[in-house]
Amino acid sequence: MKNIIKLIFPIFLLVFTNSSYSQDFWEQLYFPDSINIMCITTNNQGHIFVGVSNDGNSGGLYRSTDNAQAWELVLDDGNFMVQSIAINENGYIYVGKTGFGIFMVSSDNGDTWEEIELPINSNIMKILCVGQDTIFVSIWADNGAFLTRSFDSGETWESCFITDHPNEYVSDIAISNTGDIYVSVSAFFMDMGGVYKSEDGGATLEYIGLLNHQVMTIEINSNDDVFTGDWWVMNYETPGIHALYEGAGGFELIFDAYHATDIVINSENHIYATANEGVVRSFDNGQTFEYIDDDLSSNMKILHIGYEGFLYAARYNRLVKSINPIVTGIDENKRINLFANIRLFPNPVVDVLYVNIVSNSNNRYARKVRIYNLFGELILRNEITISGDYFRLDVSNLAVGFYLIEILNDNKIFTSNFIKN
Repeated sequence: MKNIIKLIFPIFLLVFTNSSYSQDFWEQLYFPDSINIMCITTNNQGHIFVGVSNDGNSGGLYRSTDNAQAWELVLDDGNFMVQSIAINENGYIYVGKTGFGIFMVSSDNGDTWEEIELPINSNIMKILCVGQDTIFVSIWADNGAFLTRSFDSGETWESCFITDHPNEYVSDIAISNTGDIYVSVSAFFMDMGGVYKSEDGGATLEYIGLLNHQVMTIEINSNDDVFTGDWWVMNYETPGIHALYEGAGGFELIFDAYHATDIVINSENHIYATANEGVVRSFDNGQTFEYIDDDLSSNMKILHIGYEGFLYAARYNRLVKSINPIVTGIDENKRINLFANIRLFPNPVVDVLYVNIVSNSNNRYARKVRIYNLFGELILRNEITISGDYFRLDVSNLAVGFYLIEILNDNKIFTSNFIKN
């Protein structure tokens, strides 16, 4: 049964808030007291999902469908916690938690849940969904930092150990425009931690820098510049936000900071990061940073850009949202088709991609096929006519990387993703 918690603000809190400072960037959202927020995301309907730990209350996943006026505990994890959430293009919610049944999925917005088996049953640190079918999961395994991937929504998995020390774990995952996988690794001892890169979709990874850094977050902009944040360092170097600019030979420190736990980048390549117990931003690709001068920025640890372009931030039981969107020119035509699917094989593909359209429509004639890279740039456009469930597509000329495929059939749009090897 779901627990519903309604909005009740104490009068003294409102008086204190109005008299002590004036908000110019954030508005505070209601969230139940004494519940520790671990992660946050939103879907394309604006619903907010918050994973929490057990702090005298049940751990699990909370959902709000009314901009944080009320919350429901839609996944009760009892004495355990939810550490990572991700939502794919179909609106499926994937949750990584501690305890039993560590990897769960909901296809109905959190009302019901099913367990997905993973190669290793240990703490999930990060989940990344790409398109409809591809999932990356990092696991803090007994034998080291572990990364596993699935191209069929969790039916089968391919895995690799990035490191072989039990005190290291993959803290974050990011994908470049060309399909390269970057992971940040955090640790607790010398000669550990850093950043690793894969050019084969995550099958193998190699170390590229920031050894002895407790790297907590990694993000990539549309120019394939890579940005990382340190919790701290385990040597004499300065902790902070680092950048690996496209074409550069290595990482450079661009902002001195500790507790840089999260970085997000909007469509205009503006950078927002938690740092030095506050929130900073850069409008010039990391050349300069400024603090968001609002008392509600204090001690934030988690950031998220919502579907409508608002910035969310959280710490402990405090949840805030930017008063205005930080993204301009949001694509109002962005659609996620919930009643249709594309099945692609083989995936990853080398030369020829076979496409199977699965729909509740009797009309199976696809008129247009478009392929985009991960930043929405149109790479390939074909005008075709088919008369069945399957057709083949030559992708041999595409560069290695991740792609989104879009098929227009009358007024319906079918979308999925694939990897070109």
